[in-house]
Amino acid sequence: MIEDRYELEELLGRGGFGEVWRARDARVGRRVAVKIGYPETVEAARRFEREASLAGNLAHPNIATIHDFGRTEHGGRDAVFLVMELLRGRSLAEVLDAGVPPLADALDWASRIADALGAAHDAGIVHRDIKPANVMVTESGVTKVLDFGIAKAQGGPGTELTATGMIIGSFPYMAPERWTGGANGVPVDGRCDLYALGCVLMELLTGSRPFPAREMHELLAQHLTMEPPAPGSLREGLPAALDPLVLDLLAKDPRQRPATAREVSLRLAEIARGAVAVPAHTPAPVPAVPAAPAVAWTPPPAYSPTVHTAAGDPVRAMFGRRLNLLLEDAPTDLPERLGMLVADLTEELGAHDALTVRAAYHRAMAVRGQSATELERILPRMMRVLGLEHPDTIAARAAYVGEAAAHGPGDGRRHEDELREIIEQAARVLGADDPVTLTARYHLAGARRRGDGGPDGEWGSRTPEQARSEREWLGPLLPDLERRLPAESPVLLDVRRRLAHAAWLLGDYPTAARLYLWLYPDPEGLAERGHAEVAYRVARSIGEAGDPARALTLLKPLLHRLHLTAGNTHWLTREVTDVRADFRRMLWEDRRSDLGGGLSRLFGR
Repeated sequence: MIEDRYELEELLGRGGFGEVWRARDARVGRRVAVKIGYPETVEAARRFEREASLAGNLAHPNIATIHDFGRTEHGGRDAVFLVMELLRGRSLAEVLDAGVPPLADALDWASRIADALGAAHDAGIVHRDIKPANVMVTESGVTKVLDFGIAKAQGGPGTELTATGMIIGSFPYMAPERWTGGANGVPVDGRCDLYALGCVLMELLTGSRPFPAREMHELLAQHLTMEPPAPGSLREGLPAALDPLVLDLLAKDPRQRPATAREVSLRLAEIARGAVAVPAHTPAPVPAVPAAPAVAWTPPPAYSPTVHTAAGDPVRAMFGRRLNLLLEDAPTDLPERLGMLVADLTEELGAHDALTVRAAYHRAMAVRGQSATELERILPRMMRVLGLEHPDTIAARAAYVGEAAAHGPGDGRRHEDELREIIEQAARVLGADDPVTLTARYHLAGARRRGDGGPDGEWGSRTPEQARSEREWLGPLLPDLERRLPAESPVLLDVRRRLAHAAWLLGDYPTAARLYLWLYPDPEGLAERGHAEVAYRVARSIGEAGDPARALTLLKPLLHRLHLTAGNTHWLTREVTDVRADFRRMLWEDRRSDLGGGLSRLFGR
């Protein structure tokens, strides 16, 4: 335990900086990542403090969230620790180890890195260590920029050198002005991050870094003096607009680079809209001839497609009406009809058009009971084309991450931080009472339940402790669900069923009876031909809640059925027999008490 709060559970990695652990924050009950460092110098300790103070003030979906920072003792050594969002996925370094990724993914990841850098630069923070190892793509497809350990406030105190005169950073991705420490009046600002992004983008597109040297002195010479190759010279079929973008990012003079990260993101989005499939990369057998220096980039005109994609185009309007009518009518063959619509949209508007993406999303939602992979595949395209704040994107993330938390492999709590992020976003964009927000809250409760070891079987809770946890998380949610979800909603049905069973386990029979009767409005039919154990719990809850007479009318046909199907020695048969005897005795005592009271009144006693 660190500070009596963070319980270290599993060592995730170890390096020169120290260790990273998966941990549980006992105060709020969530899983986190704890980075522990053992600094041997003042500067090393400051790296942790800098990451906490700078990144801790950034709130952006593409930047890993920092929760806490402090000093402690661990393993008999003085240590500093950083508590951050627990992420599951692969770093871009791991992605590149497996080969060159698809073009659409490369453009999307680079765009999300640019978005994160834009947020940091707007806050006056320069990252200074953008590289594939410091970017993660989570299991649900969200890109996260990590490790602000050597970041600095833009324009504030800071240097490119340590106290011992060593340059800090990752040499293959370091801008020329960082190698020279900002000499000759060249400022070290956010444009050095854009240079590093150019190096990363080159690697994602071609599998090669812009400069091949391995030794520091060779890298220094290449970054300062050698012109990089154009990506198109290393991989055939890349969109032509990528060459000037990458070469602009890799300009030696920061004044010749794009002015802002947002400009980079917009250019990437424009390229992605017109991108087509690119064949797998085969390394060039001979070194490419360095490209000519990039010319200044002129922003493209506003996007105005000419083939059935303009907002007022009648063909586009027809497709929009067709989608809306399908969603309103919800025919029995909805998945098939949506599939045909997606094919038509793809042919007319392209796979990356917003209307195509929305139709593909609705088809994925319609078939997710049979195919979970369809939603998983469309989600990154939704995030890229529609944006993170689009209601459909939020709903898709809530469904995908929520179902992974409830039914996927492993500890459900590993999805907890992302679900909290989705709930906050959904409440802000859609409203706290929106069904998407409420369903995400339901999935968060499910993630916590599975994290507690509770099986997701027919009843859910198996012990009073699990039942109390179930009530704690689902109880406050039920009134909101009852107010906003339709009566037949699977989420509402499941919450009522789980809370009914939790009340049963805790002996709260009035609550159990009320919920059971809502779930099973025909208890007589249930007793005669329904699930025997469910029928017993319903009947007993009614009796224990104060109506033993009705309970007896339900237990009689149930017991008759159990004698025939399960036998006299079955545990349920014996339990129903004993409970029926208890209710008969209860009724007899009530009648005797009423008779005694009547006689007393009759004789004036």
